[in-house]
Amino acid sequence: MMRIKHKIVSGTIFGITFFLAFAVFFISCQKTEKSAGPSGPNEKVTIGVGSGMLSVPIFIANEKRYFSDEGLDVTIKPHPSGKKAMEGMFAGEVKLSTVTDIPIVFNSFIRNDFVVIATFAYSYNNCKVLGRKDKGIKSPEDLKGKKIGTPFSTAAHFFSHVYLSEYGITKSDVKIIDIPAQDLPEALQSGKIDAIVIFEPYAYQADKALPDNVVRLPESRLYRETFNLIAMKQFANEHPELLKKIVRSLDKAIEFIKSNKKESIAVIINKTNMEEFFLVSIWDDFVYQLSLDRSLLISMEDEARWAIKNRFTDKTKVPNYLGYFYPDAMKAVKPKAVTIIK
Repeated sequence: MMRIKHKIVSGTIFGITFFLAFAVFFISCQKTEKSAGPSGPNEKVTIGVGSGMLSVPIFIANEKRYFSDEGLDVTIKPHPSGKKAMEGMFAGEVKLSTVTDIPIVFNSFIRNDFVVIATFAYSYNNCKVLGRKDKGIKSPEDLKGKKIGTPFSTAAHFFSHVYLSEYGITKSDVKIIDIPAQDLPEALQSGKIDAIVIFEPYAYQADKALPDNVVRLPESRLYRETFNLIAMKQFANEHPELLKKIVRSLDKAIEFIKSNKKESIAVIINKTNMEEFFLVSIWDDFVYQLSLDRSLLISMEDEARWAIKNRFTDKTKVPNYLGYFYPDAMKAVKPKAVTIIK
């Protein structure tokens, strides 16, 4: 009888010991699986970013660590405009850049070694027209005979053409002067020019510099300005997985922006010099959405014809823009948002 009890106790102790050992092993495995991440250090990449509201998804993706979650170590290099960010990419300072459609068009006349990865934002009201009241500017028609500053080869440059045409003002009715985006607020304040056509945040800065002497002219909704992620063609072909990770990160950032407006605004306040009341007032002018849409290709063709007609280029033929798109990353992440067929 004692021998039987001894066996039962021994079996019970063995069973408990086995269970505890298995439990420890199981928990250990769970912890290992949970903590396991991408092998090795995160892949480094630098993105040149134009200042302003169109870059919000990039800032959010970095702030919320969506890039890091994808195994990327992203460095954001700010530039005064998408045009300058693109130039930085061509100079080898960054691997990717954000840019509006117009600099893409102007550079397409002289090179074909870069590609559009995705469109992640658009706006019908990012570009603004501001005039000095003491120059007699109260309405769009008052721009006739005036000196207007705008940065050439940018979205604002094309918008100036759209805006003037909408109000029946011809190129000969005004004098349009090429001035870098970041210098326009000072140029308007000093009186070097009578009016400016510019995008945010420089429109805000100009308004703030001359609060009692600046008039914002009525908006126009004839131009849809897009903000795009681009890369050198060779880099895109050599880093397909990295581009998918970036697009996935932007997709997460855009979903966050849609659901967390207040927190998103707080992030941008920390990244810019814009005040909260101003950001709130213009926030809904911007649509954050991933796409690679045929409408962009059609717009670029129209913009190229405008550049040729106005002799901003010595080329006489519209480039074949199908060769300027890299759809693979978007097709892998958001295939229904791709309508460009190559």
